[in-house]
Amino acid sequence: MDSENFILIEHYCEQTQTPIDFIEDLLEYGMIEVQLIENKTYVKSHYIMEIERIYRLRQDLGINMEGIDSLNHMLEKINRLERELKLLRNRLTIYEH
Repeated sequence: MDSENFILIEHYCEQTQTPIDFIEDLLEYGMIEVQLIENKTYVKSHYIMEIERIYRLRQDLGINMEGIDSLNHMLEKINRLERELKLLRNRLTIYEH
């Protein structure tokens, strides 16, 4: 296992002043996944940007976890639709020339 891809949650929270309860909320809503290694909880490094984005939504804008969960679902749908639109536009260009 490549330990460089994992960040100890306890260390992250200490360094960023992020409450552990917030990380637990993210887990409860399935917004991040953690890994238990030797009785310590780690998060994959690619989740750090997501944790920080969600924390800003909650702290700066006062959006609750239910609202953030809804926003995430809408953003996923928008991204999926954008990918589909790009694919369809690419197919259309074949017939335009």
